[in-house]
Amino acid sequence: MDKGGPRREKAIPGRFYPSLNHHFFKSMNPQTNAFSGKNKQQRKLRHALILLFGFSLIAGWVAAKDRTSAPTRFSAQRFLENVRRLAGDELQGRGNGTPELNEAARFIAGRFRKFGLKPAPGASDYLQGFDITISAEMGQDNSLVAESAEGTGSLELNTDFRPLSFSSNASIDAPLVFVGYGITASEYNYDDYQHLDVRGKIAIVIHHEPQEHDERSIFAGRQYTAHGRTVNKAINAKNHGAVGIILVADVGNHRQRNQELFRFDSFSGPRTVGIPVLQVTTEVVSEWLRKAGHDEDVEALRKAIDEDLSNHSIELGDAVRLSIRTELKQKQAQVANVVGYLPGKDRRLRDEFIVLGAHYDHLGLGGPTSLAPSQNGSIHYGADDNASGTSGLIALARQFARNRKHLARSLIFVAFAGEEMGILGSNYYTLHPPVPLEQTVGMINLDMIGRASNGRLYVGGTGTSPAFEELVEEANQEIGLDLSFSITAYGASDHTSFAVKGIPVLFFFSGLHSDYHKPSDTWEKIDPENSVRVLDLVYRVAGELNRREERPLFVRVAEPHTAGASGGGGGYGPYFGSIPDFGQVENGVRFADIREGSPAGKAGLLAGDVLVEFDGKKIENLYDFTYALRARKPGDQVRVVVLRKDRKISADVTLAVR
Repeated sequence: MDKGGPRREKAIPGRFYPSLNHHFFKSMNPQTNAFSGKNKQQRKLRHALILLFGFSLIAGWVAAKDRTSAPTRFSAQRFLENVRRLAGDELQGRGNGTPELNEAARFIAGRFRKFGLKPAPGASDYLQGFDITISAEMGQDNSLVAESAEGTGSLELNTDFRPLSFSSNASIDAPLVFVGYGITASEYNYDDYQHLDVRGKIAIVIHHEPQEHDERSIFAGRQYTAHGRTVNKAINAKNHGAVGIILVADVGNHRQRNQELFRFDSFSGPRTVGIPVLQVTTEVVSEWLRKAGHDEDVEALRKAIDEDLSNHSIELGDAVRLSIRTELKQKQAQVANVVGYLPGKDRRLRDEFIVLGAHYDHLGLGGPTSLAPSQNGSIHYGADDNASGTSGLIALARQFARNRKHLARSLIFVAFAGEEMGILGSNYYTLHPPVPLEQTVGMINLDMIGRASNGRLYVGGTGTSPAFEELVEEANQEIGLDLSFSITAYGASDHTSFAVKGIPVLFFFSGLHSDYHKPSDTWEKIDPENSVRVLDLVYRVAGELNRREERPLFVRVAEPHTAGASGGGGGYGPYFGSIPDFGQVENGVRFADIREGSPAGKAGLLAGDVLVEFDGKKIENLYDFTYALRARKPGDQVRVVVLRKDRKISADVTLAVR
């Protein structure tokens, strides 16, 4: 998950006692103001006032202190025990599609059952199952044959070459062209494809970026830009007309690799990038160069490019042709959201629902989204992300179940699967809601609440309903957490799936840390005392929403440009203004929502449109869209084509500054 920080901070009531104390007693100084009595009666009055105000200030200080240490209705010990259970060795990091994730689902369902929660209306159990694509695996038909004047030779799979997991299934026969690092970066005035025609050919590209260890490099030295990502190199090659791509390791910069092939699933990307993508050893590629009459091997060419950033692309002509066959099979698995239900008691309000949610999946043994790639294969425990939120959800279910007779509206508790793969579980829930979405009045999401150090907490989504910020502040009066607010309804967590459906949301999050998406995110680093203070706040907020007569009004916020890869902002490139639907779509990118007032909105694009073409380039997936968008500049006008139901609609979008 990519969690965002606060937009705005607010002072916490009760933080000004020291200042008030100082100025009040300064005003009591007999040398400086009218309180300096000249007689005994005045002095007695002054002393009495000092005592009175002094006791008031002490009482105020005690009250303020109590707010930060007040006993909570939640047990820190019980909270931590559930975190330890979910983030223990037995559950192996709760990876999507693993037996351990299913075991975690059964554990959560068992808690719901114990507390007396019911399955969702119309459901026979607590599990809402759905299918996901968890990975790809190599099929039987993967081959690479090189033909030259010296003869024809077959290369050995997993020794000389290996496809990557986002390679397409294909059978091609084509000549080769060496295109350096395979990068087109107009912002750096750098293009490996300049004056080169690769249409119908297989592009050989070097891994990473030029001048990797030069801090003066235009590519920022040691800090890879988006251009260095293998999936972007493949998309760039495809956009230039290449029918396949060969990745060769930059072993001169990484001699410890000893020319070993990368793992099949080493790189994150779409299910298929649209062309075959293979890695081949530097020894084999250097031999192809020799057969084409070039004395320089791969390492010599890499050094030449790094030295002056000049173009060293090479047409191999028909000296070497490759016949490539790739067969990859998408691996499917069923995962499940865990859904529990507490019916309301008010006859007027019980058919309205509040959803409380937290995702319970994590990275398992690592994978492409691990931020400790050298430790792939180790358990990524995910104690904070998001055993903490799941443990909080369990605690809230327990507490509300104990007080169910006071519920006005009904409550739905959902532990989501598939969040780490693109909020798939919450997306599935909103597409297949067990209770009507039009009767869902709000959603509260808990994601990473386990490290609220010093009582610090971020609350997102406050702009989705006019009453939300005041509601949270009032609920916090007796708890005293140090709150920072963000109006945004969008982010890489499960509340987004509800916001795009017009449901007000609140997002509780204690912040990122250096253990995020690493094996070191362990239960020992959880702060249970502050976590249960967060739960107390959420309980009060949810309770107030539950009993208020009027349902919260949803507001579609015209937000700052901060939504990430689909053109929402937050980093690199121009602003487009769409929110992607992370559900799996064939050949295109579906918009879950369009930001109000954004370039896409002004061009008339709508939620539900499927983007199939951007600036003359075919869009098959979100990676294609991201790459095409980043190739443009703010102020550029681009023609886009979307599918709206069965019709193709073209629109001109003027990109903006983020």
